[in-house]
Amino acid sequence: MIAYISVIMKGITVTLGAWLLTSCASLLIGTLLGIISCRYLGSAKLISIIRMYTFVAKGIPAYVQILIAYFIVPALLGVNIPAFAAACGALAFCSSGYTTEIMRAGINAIPRGQWDACATLGYPLSAQLKRIILPQAFKTIAPALGGELEQLLKSTSLLATIGITELTRTGMNIISRELNPVPVYLTIAGLYLVFSAMLGAVLMYSERRFLYGQR
Repeated sequence: MIAYISVIMKGITVTLGAWLLTSCASLLIGTLLGIISCRYLGSAKLISIIRMYTFVAKGIPAYVQILIAYFIVPALLGVNIPAFAAACGALAFCSSGYTTEIMRAGINAIPRGQWDACATLGYPLSAQLKRIILPQAFKTIAPALGGELEQLLKSTSLLATIGITELTRTGMNIISRELNPVPVYLTIAGLYLVFSAMLGAVLMYSERRFLYGQR
């Protein structure tokens, strides 16, 4: 395995890059849709549209969404979409459905009195969300949101199905050369465990330090 360290590092770079891109997109889309579809802000029609979005995003397996984004969408649009962009877009779409539901549940858990108090004090909506509503919502949804980000990290292994040389595909390529799968798969599994442990530690620290004001 030592001879393949540089190759494995390239696979790690692709995996972490894909995770960062899809995580940012998922959080951005999920937060926006969660806000505008909460029961205090969204209209009935808008909430129905967003619920249909989340139904599709959650109902189709991520693997199938990647295949659709890579094979079907380019054929329908008549354009060439790079494999990495198609896979990241599909994962971001899939994850955003779950993130939207998590955000909406957290915002809906805030008592109506909090919104009324903000309105009474004359806070604009942006200030209400930034200073009052979202900080309280994040305290509630932090564990679920962290779980979704961790699941998204592991879902990047699906990029291998369309030939992207991320960590899992790198391991498969090494096995095809060495014909010795045990140490390779154990190494890949160990690396995913390390990434998950690091992400869990960061999320736990963030939850304590920034959400609960503890060191």
